Amino acid sequence: MSEGQIIEIYNQGVSQVIGVIKELSNQIKELQSQVETLSKENKALNERVKSLESQVNKNSSNSSKPPSSDGFKKKTKSLRTKSGKKPGGQRGHEGTTLCLHDTPDEIEIHNVEFCTECGASLKDVPPERYIVRQIIDIPDVKVKIVEHRAEVKICPHCKSKNTAAFPEEIKNTVQYGERLKAIAVYLTQYQLIPYKRAVELIEDLFNHHLSQGSMVTFNQDCHDNLQAITNRIRNSLTSSTGAVHFDETGIYIDKKRQWLHVASNKNLTYYECHEKRGKKAIDDITILPNFTGTAVHDGFKTYFKYTNCNHALCNAHILRELNSITELQGQNWAKPMKNLLLDIKKEVDLANNKQNALPLDKIQDFESKYDKILKAGIDEDYAKNIELYSKKKVKKSASLNLLNRLNGYKEQILAFMYDFDIPFDNNLAERDLRMAKVKQKISGTFRSSAGANAFTRIRGYVSTVRKQGKNALDCIKSTFTVNQFDPTLT
Repeated sequence: MSEGQIIEIYNQGVSQVIGVIKELSNQIKELQSQVETLSKENKALNERVKSLESQVNKNSSNSSKPPSSDGFKKKTKSLRTKSGKKPGGQRGHEGTTLCLHDTPDEIEIHNVEFCTECGASLKDVPPERYIVRQIIDIPDVKVKIVEHRAEVKICPHCKSKNTAAFPEEIKNTVQYGERLKAIAVYLTQYQLIPYKRAVELIEDLFNHHLSQGSMVTFNQDCHDNLQAITNRIRNSLTSSTGAVHFDETGIYIDKKRQWLHVASNKNLTYYECHEKRGKKAIDDITILPNFTGTAVHDGFKTYFKYTNCNHALCNAHILRELNSITELQGQNWAKPMKNLLLDIKKEVDLANNKQNALPLDKIQDFESKYDKILKAGIDEDYAKNIELYSKKKVKKSASLNLLNRLNGYKEQILAFMYDFDIPFDNNLAERDLRMAKVKQKISGTFRSSAGANAFTRIRGYVSTVRKQGKNALDCIKSTFTVNQFDPTLT
């Protein structure tokens, strides 16, 4: 409205001025309402953008996402700090150069027939010495067929017929031996080779065609033969008073998502598939409900319902979340907390062979630093999110969730410095589960519960014997005999 228009309205009288002012006032109110609405939408959109950016920028170093999900993005940072050492073999490291064997299986002599200078015959001249070179190779392997004949004799005195007994493991007219069965199980369940390729491999190596159906039968027989040993492993973990690692991961059985649960320590591994992830599954597996040691896990809330045991949290997860708070939310407290946890771990590693826990003065010092960083984090997070937290209903930020966990589970997070038998992280359980994820990537889904159960029981046994330094193939072979290898239950 121009100055002239305003004067014209003024000259028309008071009533005209009042009408114009009312109209303008209504327009202002309407515009203010629109501004407030747009402002709220803008804030909501900004929060949504931050949330989406946070999801996009998450990777295996700042979240629980697996490394395989990183794709071809910029390589993520390792949680390990620089050691200061140069790459490659370190001073004093023993090499692995091939050495001559004192007792070769076969010796080939290469003769000197004549003198290269004068041409004289050297056939009858004894050698002064030998220059030795050795070849390490695998001989041609073929299937060996052993025929067993049980004598049948007629007693000359009473004329009764007497038949010799076959060995206990020989039950059919024609059957496969334990080594071939073990190789089939080893290839499919330990090396994760699909059945079709395993059949091809056996045919190429041993010149014998083995059907996929036979392989399935071998795996099922191995599963059945391991029932007693598997039960003993489960019972030993249940009765353990030390640290036992617990974790779970999703798997597909008959195209349906189910869960593979693991309970393990340095010497034993137990797996079990279940339709559920939470309390129903844990109760059915029976280990944790009856366990009185220290359960090491990633903080899955259901685990804390079991108060019959102590709990320790995985600090590898904490470190990744601290990376996320630093990189994605730009909060300053997370890096000092990460450095503190790594400093405590370093102190524990240095003292591990000398004592069972850190000295009281160091524990108190680390706890004091922990509390100071935690308080600084709470103050910083509140200052940066004051508008967000002023609302009645609001989703807590990732930083606040982590701060609450650091505050509420301080003892469980720092458990590794109070007792050196408790590990810094839950990586053992994650390593024990890793091959199950590889199996899923290779083969997709288990076609039946029987196949999944065979895999988990056999893998649990193989993982156990490997932890105890035994030959996996020999141990699998033993499961098809009367002399099964029974692992040490500690």
